[in-house]
Amino acid sequence: MRKKSKFYKIYFSVIVLFLILLIAGLAVLYTWLRSYEKSQPATIVNTIITNYLQKGDYKGLVKDMDLKISEFETEENLKGVLSAAVEGKEYSIAHSSFKPEGIDATFVIKAGDEKVLNVYLKKHKLDKGYDVDHVELSKNLLKTIEIVVPKGTEITVNGIAVPDDLRTDNEFKSLPETVDVKTLTPTQTAKITGLLSDTPTVAATENGVAVEVSQNGNTYTVAQTIDQATGDKIKEIAEKAAVAYAAYMQKDGGLGALASLCDTSTPFYKNVASSITMFVKAHNGYRNDDMQVSGLTKYSDSLYSCRVSFKHVLLLSDTTYTDDFDKIVFVTKDAKGEFKVIDMQAPVSNSDED
Repeated sequence: MRKKSKFYKIYFSVIVLFLILLIAGLAVLYTWLRSYEKSQPATIVNTIITNYLQKGDYKGLVKDMDLKISEFETEENLKGVLSAAVEGKEYSIAHSSFKPEGIDATFVIKAGDEKVLNVYLKKHKLDKGYDVDHVELSKNLLKTIEIVVPKGTEITVNGIAVPDDLRTDNEFKSLPETVDVKTLTPTQTAKITGLLSDTPTVAATENGVAVEVSQNGNTYTVAQTIDQATGDKIKEIAEKAAVAYAAYMQKDGGLGALASLCDTSTPFYKNVASSITMFVKAHNGYRNDDMQVSGLTKYSDSLYSCRVSFKHVLLLSDTTYTDDFDKIVFVTKDAKGEFKVIDMQAPVSNSDED
């Protein structure tokens, strides 16, 4: 009996030990599987949706997910933009083929049909799981503006000073040789990317005094000290020349109207006069809508420019065709004190190519 009793003790002890090891092993396996599942891309991205977007924890996105926002923006603006983008919409995720250097997988979070966040993942060093490297706002939520400003003028965007390293001197690409560009005071352009608002607050001061800032689309122009009578004359000449140019190129007006406003010795006028390419589309009438003359700029006492934009609408029965006109018009004052147009150039593109 003693041998039998001892056998059962050993037998049951082995079974108990086996069960303990089995339970411990299953617990470890369960923990590993849960950890593995949590580190899989789809799970990670869905967790971001659940823990941050659905809860409206946008500060958490900045803190925990390393979401970068522009130095000219605030977390309050981030909240407003993301709330508007996701409110009342169903979420979905999609894999992206775009992978920046050092990133192993990229996913896009959508709210309805609109892209909201890009999620960048990196693999664990020791296993097959992933970690969030960072997240970014989708580019369709971000805005880019350009500010044309005289040198020495201080500018702010949403109350934050724009540093010098964001400004570049504007070049005079094709002015007539009679204009000595070395004697001119060039303007600068500050390109501000990653903005959240369609209407950022752009302000400027010169020697502590507030300066007027005008807007044309995504371009803001800081005003200079220009005699009002001179400024009005420049804008009048530029607008008339732009209208005459648009009409001539559609065969709605003769070259004489443009010639009376231009320096006819310039390459600009000669190119227009000799051009055999006309932007003509069949029509029996036209009108000019949304006329805007902005960005009056002074480079010297004899050279100015302003931006002229409008819609040249061609009419044909019940249909219309719109030709968008948008040019920087350069105007010079000659020795006789007369103002003449010497060039028209396309404005600098404000698209964000980064």
